[in-house]
Amino acid sequence: MKVNYQLQDKFLHEFFTTAFARDFYLTGGTALARFYFHHRVSVDLDLFTNNQKIDFDAVNAAIRRIMAKLKLKPDKAVMTDTFLQYIIDSPRPLKVDLVKDIPVHFGKNLIKGRIAVDSLINLATNKILAIFGRIDPKDFIDLFFILEKTKLEFDELFTLAKQKDLGLTELYFSFSIDKFLQTKILPPILVSFNKRRFYKFYQDLLRTLLKRIKPAE
Repeated sequence: MKVNYQLQDKFLHEFFTTAFARDFYLTGGTALARFYFHHRVSVDLDLFTNNQKIDFDAVNAAIRRIMAKLKLKPDKAVMTDTFLQYIIDSPRPLKVDLVKDIPVHFGKNLIKGRIAVDSLINLATNKILAIFGRIDPKDFIDLFFILEKTKLEFDELFTLAKQKDLGLTELYFSFSIDKFLQTKILPPILVSFNKRRFYKFYQDLLRTLLKRIKPAE
């Protein structure tokens, strides 16, 4: 799916004028790519809330009104009490996910105009959990850029991420890194990028985690 940045901007502008917008923030790869590092293409608009009381039926109705105003018709839609998804394939592609996340959030959101953008520290903890849960090269790229471009430390982020998912362990995280290193597949990168440094970072991290799991005798 190609990225239509103009359409993303129009949707975000409309979304963040709604009555419930104060409870949501843009997160995920698009938040990182468009508002922090500009390092890669990101298609999805991931809009999260930590407010467990929000009625997603009302949110769905508001999204439908926005879609109608922008003359968009979803080709696919998913609706549950905690998750909404809208996929538009053509002629103007757009993918929107709205998630009722657990009530744990770190840092202060960045405000860009009307748009609330997730904090870097919260984005980073979510990227660790994403790597823990799946093998997607984009997540490894994003976490690397966060650690390269900021003063955030992996160990601190890993400890915070455990507060969001008690199942996160060094062992299972190391499995994810090992599987990723076997694939050697990366998404297109839009900025100067040292691929050797990137792979070395994860190779070193894997060794460090394995030593913690099973220290040398």
